[in-house]
Amino acid sequence: MAGVMLGTLTGFFSAIYSLVVLDLSVLMSLAVYSGVGVATALLVILAMLLRSSGDAQAAYEENPVEA
Repeated sequence: MAGVMLGTLTGFFSAIYSLVVLDLSVLMSLAVYSGVGVATALLVILAMLLRSSGDAQAAYEENPVEA
């Protein structure tokens, strides 16, 4: 959920920046919005997955299971 929200915000501001400052067309700005938004969402989701697997590994090492 956080990845999608952050991707939406970064895509929106990137599209506004490309439209106003870089003087791209509206269609190119929409392409920037989509590309930046999807890339940001995927990176945030990947970072959260990698962080959670590291936490699980650390918890396992701190509390070993005895047979």
